[in-house]
Amino acid sequence: MIAQERVDRLAIFVLLVLAGVLSYMTFEWGGVVRNGRYQYLLVLGLLAMLMSLGGSWKGRSPLLGSVLWWAAVLLPAYVLLQVVPLPLAMLRVLSPMRAEAMDALGPVGAKTSFAPLSVFPAGTFQYFLLVCGYLVTFLLIRELTLRLRDRRWLVIWPVIGIAALEAGLGLWQYFGGTREQIRWGTYANHNHYAGFLEMALPFAVMCPLVILRRGRSGWHASAPRALAASGVWALAVLVFAGIIISLSRMGFIAALSSLFVMGALALLTTQLNWVKRSRSRRSVGVGVVAALVLAGFVLLPPNRLIQRFGEFVSVDGPTSGGRTVLWAEAIPLIRAYSVFGCGLGGYETAFSRFKISGMLLTVDFAHNDYLQLFAELGLIGFVIGAALAFSVVSAALLGAMKSADPQARHFGVACIGALTAIAVHSLADFNLYIPANAMLLAWIAGVAVAVGSEPMRGRPNTTQFGAVDQPQATPVGVFHLTRQIEVSIGRPK
Repeated sequence: MIAQERVDRLAIFVLLVLAGVLSYMTFEWGGVVRNGRYQYLLVLGLLAMLMSLGGSWKGRSPLLGSVLWWAAVLLPAYVLLQVVPLPLAMLRVLSPMRAEAMDALGPVGAKTSFAPLSVFPAGTFQYFLLVCGYLVTFLLIRELTLRLRDRRWLVIWPVIGIAALEAGLGLWQYFGGTREQIRWGTYANHNHYAGFLEMALPFAVMCPLVILRRGRSGWHASAPRALAASGVWALAVLVFAGIIISLSRMGFIAALSSLFVMGALALLTTQLNWVKRSRSRRSVGVGVVAALVLAGFVLLPPNRLIQRFGEFVSVDGPTSGGRTVLWAEAIPLIRAYSVFGCGLGGYETAFSRFKISGMLLTVDFAHNDYLQLFAELGLIGFVIGAALAFSVVSAALLGAMKSADPQARHFGVACIGALTAIAVHSLADFNLYIPANAMLLAWIAGVAVAVGSEPMRGRPNTTQFGAVDQPQATPVGVFHLTRQIEVSIGRPK
């Protein structure tokens, strides 16, 4: 019993420090300011070491699935490869465009025999450190969610709390400031502000259901639980209001899309026991959810947001912001660095050669995460990232549809909602390049994979990707990557 209390205290301590890091990044302009970046990355590394040494190898949480494990290992290794100096002969084979650029330096006396794949090595190394930080966050949150299995809502409360503070601050700024001085919480950009809130919103919507449910026996609508659930739903309304007043078109669409996906998933999944008597009733339920979302799209936006949608659908609206032009001009860049990319963070440097419109303007982001990641990582890196994303989504879906624990299913639905929101918003913005938003996505991914590791219905001894669950053991530790390597090497052929 004493050992169990010590484990819980360690988990709570690590969670509080992680919440502090996320808060610092969020309130420091979303983490885009580099001040303090090395400090919080150091804190994340120390937390990983603390959790790794926090117990014996016995009873550690299930190993990652093979696809997820390889993607998690290869992604930072691949980004690091982009900054390793390579012989020009090898560079001509791997990245002819990069080799051509280095050859062009010869006439000006800057010829070199070695060069990295990245066109901006210093920036790529900065992103390598951030990717490592996101990976540590992902592993830590997965570990904490499994360790706090009976109190997993504790892992979500920091996210809801930070989002509520940001939304409250944004509302105060919107209604208390002048039209020319509107700010968006602690963010410099309203789209990134909405991006953070839209990922937190699904958990504020689903968490009250966890509060109202008493274990696995059913619902328990006592007065204290009802008040607590109502309070959290009030926070959900606050966060949604923050998304609306952000005046972000894609943020608003992404939030409504996540709510629709969550409602449809809850109604179509018979294991959730909400609408299970007939397919027709589930179809009608999905139609009702779609109608409510459509009504929200029509009735909820303020006049200024309606005006912004009006600008988008005007004759030249889609190109007025220049995003479609940027997307079209990014295609030649992708073709030029198709296999290994121009280096993570190297878009601005490489794009200047292919930019045609607005020659006097500097473009540092493509306003489309998928296009920019493809350009910077190339086909190989993009496939690794896609495999990682697919594994996370699969885990969340598995937890939402087939987990034996009703609370885990609620969290799975919330994870799907959050992932849907950022996936939609990434079509027209660069939220994944904002450290606070990227860390929140890693946080949610950790929760999703942990939920997918819960025992499945009808298969109490198995978990996602075939990992063996040991419900009697206390999961401790965090860095299973090293452990998995040891298991792979020592596994008999």
